[in-house]
Amino acid sequence: MPQDQPDRFRILIIGRANAGKTTILRAVCGADEEPSVYDREGHLIQAAQERLTSDDKPARKSIRSTIRSLRDRITHKAPKSSGPSTPPSPGALGSILSPSSYRGEHNIEYSLIFPSNDRFVFHDSRGFESGSTDELEAVRNFIRVHASKGSMEKQLHAIWYCFPADSNQIITTAEQEFFKKIDTGRVPVVAVFTKFDALDAAACGEICAQGISLGDAQNRAPQLAQAKFKEDVLPLINSQPHPPKAVVCLRNMHRISLGANAKATTELIEKTVTSLDEDALKLLLIQVQHSNVELCIKAAINSGIIGKTAQGMIRNHTTTVDSVQLDMVKRLFEWFPYIWGVSADAQIIMFPS
Repeated sequence: MPQDQPDRFRILIIGRANAGKTTILRAVCGADEEPSVYDREGHLIQAAQERLTSDDKPARKSIRSTIRSLRDRITHKAPKSSGPSTPPSPGALGSILSPSSYRGEHNIEYSLIFPSNDRFVFHDSRGFESGSTDELEAVRNFIRVHASKGSMEKQLHAIWYCFPADSNQIITTAEQEFFKKIDTGRVPVVAVFTKFDALDAAACGEICAQGISLGDAQNRAPQLAQAKFKEDVLPLINSQPHPPKAVVCLRNMHRISLGANAKATTELIEKTVTSLDEDALKLLLIQVQHSNVELCIKAAINSGIIGKTAQGMIRNHTTTVDSVQLDMVKRLFEWFPYIWGVSADAQIIMFPS
């Protein structure tokens, strides 16, 4: 790999604790475990744990002791007792992105990496509370520093800002400040509206109130929900000085968490790809995602490299390509007739008979 070619794709994910961030990251990575956590020097802070069932939950005393120990470790405080601290027990922290005492002490500089797909590097920001500027400034500084790092490997490549559509206020005033005050430069921001089913349900109720049958209301609800969303919600960020480059609306979050809704994660990846300026980053993101192999196939075809390679093999087959390789190329390209045609110099028509 060339020296300036990154090997990992780095994403800052922003959003409230109930925004579905963990679900999205697991789905994109094809992971079922918790991520490992590393500090800015790359030292392991918390090893990955398997996702736990209710039977695995530790006692409350153990949870409190574990959280205190990790809180002191993160903030570099000495333990309150002279005795040994209680080591983390599996699952005591729950999800690293979930609302917890540990997460309240989180550091945006820490890297979250899933062992099952270590080519994604995530950074987490818990969002912005009204009247608080500390987190906004932390995010601003993080983006400024990481967007301009000399090595593309260490740069921030994209930002996913998550908004829970089932909230009473989908986009808060404090969250609008991000799009008003923070210029992310060449780092694209994708606004991700999770739990969009809540807007569908509200729209369905509104239609039913007009005397429409439930079945018809359910069919018409998504269209009405999308229209009201574009009219009432999107302008809150699209009208700001630094609007998002793309918008993704995710429904059926429970199916995403079960790995059964590849369409949702595919849309997120595709819109992130189109938002990127660098071809190298577009290729990298498609390569590292584990949610949909069709993206890899589509990107390979659209790049033209398959057609160019095949045509080169056809032109030189008498000296460099054996009959098995030539037959493989022909059979492969029978499935993609729209990207190739007749090789004039080889006099071979590359269409299915």
